[in-house]
Amino acid sequence: MSIRVLPEVIASLIVAVFVTCSMAQFTRITTIAGDGKAEKLVNAGPALETSLANPFGIGEETDGSLVICSFDWHVLYRLDAGRKSLKVIAGSGAKGMGGSPGGPALAMEMNQPHELQIDQTGNIHIADTMNHRVFSYIRSNQTWQPLAGTGQADFSGDSGPAVKATINQAYSIALDRDQLMIVDLKNQRLRQLDLTSGIIQTICGTGESKLPKDGQVAKEATLADPRSVAVDAQNIWIVLRGGNSVWRIDRSSQKIYHVAGTGKKGFSGDGGDAKLATFNGPKGIAVDPGVAVYLADTENHAIRRIDLKSGIVSTLVGSPKGEKGFNGDGDQLQSRLLNRPHGVTLLRNGDLVIGDSENHRVRILSR
Repeated sequence: MSIRVLPEVIASLIVAVFVTCSMAQFTRITTIAGDGKAEKLVNAGPALETSLANPFGIGEETDGSLVICSFDWHVLYRLDAGRKSLKVIAGSGAKGMGGSPGGPALAMEMNQPHELQIDQTGNIHIADTMNHRVFSYIRSNQTWQPLAGTGQADFSGDSGPAVKATINQAYSIALDRDQLMIVDLKNQRLRQLDLTSGIIQTICGTGESKLPKDGQVAKEATLADPRSVAVDAQNIWIVLRGGNSVWRIDRSSQKIYHVAGTGKKGFSGDGGDAKLATFNGPKGIAVDPGVAVYLADTENHAIRRIDLKSGIVSTLVGSPKGEKGFNGDGDQLQSRLLNRPHGVTLLRNGDLVIGDSENHRVRILSR
């Protein structure tokens, strides 16, 4: 006797196997920093007993320590490699623009720092978002130096010194050797800073808030509410929050291509083509080159994965219903709740760190 299996059943089984395999790389979520509260700024303390107050961007140092932007406390914390203690390394905690370039990083003021990047020398570049600038923390002497932006919210300075240019909300940055990509949010542009020459230029965006066209020349393309950027050897990856989608700029052709999201708000598409999926206010992005893109689907309270070989999207952690909250750590990742996650960082060992922002915790997905 032969059994006939319908094609749609086979297709469903293939999708189920794919989703299971993509989920299998991470098996557990664990809180590594933050007490879940935003009550009081503490300059140093045990990692799980210290308030982080909206952790956003996170970077990994060479010794395994993590540097964390505390968006609401206006400081940077360092979580030691043993993940036992937190310590403020930059920012006085006051919201503002106080401090002189070259002065102590602990005495300077920030205004809602969103993201950071760490270079090969250990210096930390910070997107000081509401101060409309990017600056560097100099590790050797714990001082700070401006990189881009005057502090005035405006658009000017292309093809000139970045420190004299104006930016309107430096929201996200990505580093590739001596090139720093800057998401200039309110100007609807992606700008590039040459760290050797100090010159800034626009590489994508016209100032109009609108979805780009697939295959368009990047300099001629529009961007709809750009919020996050990542870079690898071949591509620059851009997340459009208002456009509920992910795009990439091919660094060889300088053209922009659609990667994921229809542009409409929603929470759908797992197990299928990422271009046909829906997202809701996505923000942070991390890339494993040639393997996967990891996305903080912020208003869906989930972390999603786009497989770069198959183009299929899946949810790694977060409720399939888009529920927000905190219900503890552990396995069974699709039952674990997040609350407006912003930052995602892929560590050298393959684990994924999450800035679980409104749970005021840093959490890690591990195998």
